[in-house]
Amino acid sequence: MDLILRRYHTLDFIKELTVEGFCKIILKAIEGEDKENHRREWLALLPTMITHGKYVSFKEYYDKVTGKNIDMRPAEEIIAEIDRAHEKAKENK
Repeated sequence: MDLILRRYHTLDFIKELTVEGFCKIILKAIEGEDKENHRREWLALLPTMITHGKYVSFKEYYDKVTGKNIDMRPAEEIIAEIDRAHEKAKENK
Protein backbone atom coordinates (compact mmCIF):
# COMPACT_ATOMS: atom_id res chain seq x y z
CA MET A 1 0.00 0.00 0.00
CA ASP A 2 2.82 2.36 0.86
CA LEU A 3 4.23 1.97 -2.66
CA ILE A 4 0.90 2.93 -4.22
CA LEU A 5 0.28 5.81 -1.83
CA ARG A 6 3.56 7.40 -2.87
CA ARG A 7 2.08 7.99 -6.30
CA TYR A 8 -1.64 8.18 -5.60
CA HIS A 9 -2.80 10.04 -2.51
CA THR A 10 -6.15 8.28 -2.26
CA LEU A 11 -7.17 4.74 -3.05
CA ASP A 12 -10.58 5.59 -4.48
CA PHE A 13 -9.49 4.65 -8.00
CA ILE A 14 -8.82 1.05 -6.86
CA LYS A 15 -12.55 0.43 -6.44
CA GLU A 16 -12.95 0.64 -10.20
CA LEU A 17 -9.97 -1.58 -11.10
CA THR A 18 -10.06 -5.25 -11.94
CA VAL A 19 -7.90 -7.64 -9.94
CA GLU A 20 -5.52 -7.86 -12.91
CA GLY A 21 -5.27 -4.08 -13.14
CA PHE A 22 -4.58 -3.81 -9.43
CA CYS A 23 -1.88 -6.49 -9.65
CA LYS A 24 -0.22 -4.64 -12.54
CA ILE A 25 -0.09 -1.46 -10.47
CA ILE A 26 1.42 -3.32 -7.50
CA LEU A 27 4.04 -5.00 -9.70
CA LYS A 28 4.93 -1.71 -11.35
CA ALA A 29 5.32 -0.05 -7.95
CA ILE A 30 7.55 -2.87 -6.68
CA GLU A 31 9.65 -2.71 -9.85
CA GLY A 32 10.08 1.05 -9.45
CA GLU A 33 11.08 0.69 -5.83
CA ASP A 34 13.57 -2.05 -6.74
CA LYS A 35 15.11 0.07 -9.50
CA GLU A 36 15.44 3.04 -7.15
CA ASN A 37 17.23 0.87 -4.56
CA HIS A 38 19.64 -0.39 -7.23
CA ARG A 39 20.24 3.20 -8.35
CA ARG A 40 21.21 4.12 -4.78
CA GLU A 41 23.61 1.15 -4.66
CA TRP A 42 25.15 2.24 -7.97
CA LEU A 43 25.53 5.83 -6.73
CA ALA A 44 27.27 4.56 -3.58
CA LEU A 45 29.70 2.54 -5.72
CA LEU A 46 30.26 5.31 -8.27
CA PRO A 47 33.21 7.04 -6.51
CA THR A 48 35.02 3.71 -6.20
CA MET A 49 34.35 2.84 -9.84
CA ILE A 50 35.75 6.19 -10.99
CA THR A 51 38.90 6.09 -8.83
CA HIS A 52 39.71 2.51 -9.91
CA GLY A 53 38.97 3.18 -13.58
CA LYS A 54 36.19 0.58 -13.72
CA TYR A 55 33.21 2.79 -14.50
CA VAL A 56 29.97 0.97 -15.34
CA SER A 57 26.87 2.82 -16.51
CA PHE A 58 23.71 2.44 -14.46
CA LYS A 59 22.03 0.45 -17.24
CA GLU A 60 24.91 -2.03 -17.34
CA TYR A 61 24.94 -2.27 -13.54
CA TYR A 62 21.17 -2.74 -13.35
CA ASP A 63 21.20 -5.43 -16.05
CA LYS A 64 23.99 -7.22 -14.21
CA VAL A 65 22.40 -7.20 -10.74
CA THR A 66 18.94 -8.12 -12.03
CA GLY A 67 20.19 -10.83 -14.38
CA LYS A 68 18.83 -9.16 -17.51
CA ASN A 69 22.18 -9.58 -19.24
CA ILE A 70 22.03 -13.38 -19.08
CA ASP A 71 22.05 -14.97 -22.51
CA MET A 72 19.14 -17.42 -22.69
CA ARG A 73 20.17 -19.07 -25.96
CA PRO A 74 20.99 -22.80 -25.96
CA ALA A 75 24.55 -23.60 -24.86
CA GLU A 76 25.38 -25.18 -28.22
CA GLU A 77 24.56 -21.95 -30.04
CA ILE A 78 26.71 -19.86 -27.69
CA ILE A 79 29.64 -22.30 -27.98
CA ALA A 80 29.35 -22.27 -31.79
CA GLU A 81 29.46 -18.45 -31.75
CA ILE A 82 32.57 -18.50 -29.56
CA ASP A 83 34.23 -21.03 -31.85
CA ARG A 84 33.48 -18.84 -34.89
CA ALA A 85 34.99 -15.84 -33.11
CA HIS A 86 38.15 -17.83 -32.29
CA GLU A 87 38.49 -19.01 -35.89
CA LYS A 88 38.06 -15.47 -37.17
CA ALA A 89 40.69 -14.20 -34.71
CA LYS A 90 43.15 -16.88 -35.88
CA GLU A 91 42.57 -15.92 -39.52
CA ASN A 92 43.25 -12.26 -38.77
CA LYS A 93 46.64 -13.07 -37.20
